[in-house]
Amino acid sequence: MNRLQELIDVLAQTDPVARNPNAKAHHMCKICNQPATFFRTARAEMEYRISAICQSCQDYFFPVEQ
Repeated sequence: MNRLQELIDVLAQTDPVARNPNAKAHHMCKICNQPATFFRTARAEMEYRISAICQSCQDYFFPVEQ
């Protein structure tokens, strides 16, 4: 399964969707439920504000192609 499909499957579950408001309020990741306090770029931080997905999960689900 590719990572995009894996992300879609994760976000289709009830728990991450239900955690979204609480995750943003407490600076947590809605996927892994870990603190979301460090972001390498302004783009990554903006992605968190939109999706409540931490840097680690962003790195996993949105790998940078080199």
